[in-house]
This record gives sequence, structure tokens and C-alpha cells, in this order.
Amino acid sequence: MAKVDILGFVAGPYQTNCYVIDDGAKLTVIDPGMRAQPVVEQFMREKGRTLEQVVLTHGHIDHTRDAAALANAWSAPVWIHADDAFMLEAGDGVSEQSKVLFEAASMPQANDLRYLEHAQSIELGGQTFEVRHAPGHSPGSVLFVGQQLCFSGDVVFQGSIGRTDLPQSDPAAMQETLRAEVLQLDPALQILPGHGAATTARAEFAQNPFLQALK
Repeated sequence: MAKVDILGFVAGPYQTNCYVIDDGAKLTVIDPGMRAQPVVEQFMREKGRTLEQVVLTHGHIDHTRDAAALANAWSAPVWIHADDAFMLEAGDGVSEQSKVLFEAASMPQANDLRYLEHAQSIELGGQTFEVRHAPGHSPGSVLFVGQQLCFSGDVVFQGSIGRTDLPQSDPAAMQETLRAEVLQLDPALQILPGHGAATTARAEFAQNPFLQALK
């Protein structure tokens, strides 16, 4: 298997983590937030890459603002769980202030929108990940779980979890997600979250107070 590199950088007012998975020829981009497109395209020019796909952990606009613009420019698909697809239309799922901040009214729509399903296998940079539906922070939040990595979006962070006080958030669903999905992860997995520093499942099992409360 060709060597796969993962570039992570923060984008937009909420310092959202965008991940670029480079298999040596094509890129998969996870959660391209506001102003992520020029960063990704500069990398593509420097490395001589093309864009294979844009993949979204959920629909909140701080994770999706540049998704359609980037994907459309390279005739690539955008993947999202169907339960969050409505958020792509007008930036729904966040406060009105956030919609203004992220210029939701001028956000383009994806030309090729595809839907993620629970237990689906998806290739990210040539490596197979399993999609795990993980509602709570948003109805269509997902985890991408691989053999060594988990892209956790805003489900779980280092020492914390995603907010459940936003429109369409569901605290009870989040508790079930933490029990049934997060606490079942392989402890050896590295977790790459939607905000903040990387961590490991083992560290979160031991130290995350929201997970500790469920044991």
C-alpha cells in the first residue's frame, strides 16, 4: 500500500480542524471549513494532486462552509449523512449569528451530494474506514473508524464532547452514542477530532469526564 499522509489545519472563526488525506495521487478532504479551499488548493498545486472526494463528519457550517465550492471546482462528490444534509442548504443547525458569521446565504450547493450510512465502508486515502452513525451533537453526526485512526468530528474531543444545546441537538442521543459507539472503540485508536488536539481512545476512556460518568 502506498504511503498515506494526513495534513491537519484549522479553518474559520471556530478553529475547525480540516484534514487532508494524501495517498500520493488524490486527496480526500474531511470537514473543509471556512477559507479551507485555498489552503487545500495550494497544497494540490504544490504536490500535483487531484481531489477525490470531500467527506463531512456532520453538517454544521463551521465544518462544511467550503465543502461544495471545493468539490464542485474539481468535480468531486461530497459525502454526508442524510440526517444532516438539510444543514447544507442554508447553514441550518447553528445560531442565526453563526449563519451571518459564516456567510451562509452565499454558500454554494454541492453538484454531487452522496449519503453516508451506518456500517458503510468508505475508502479514505486508500484505507478502509467504517461509518458509525453517532447522533447527539447533530442528527447526522458520524465517526469514521479505521484500523489505527478515528475521525470523530464533534462527537468526542480531548477531555470533552460535542455540545448538545444547539438546534437539532439531542442530549439523550448523545449519551447513547457515547455508550454504544465511543466506549466501544478500540483503545489503541488515535482520535482526530473536529476541534482541538488529537488524542487516543484509551486516554479518553481514562480521563474524559463525560465518558467516565457512563462507566
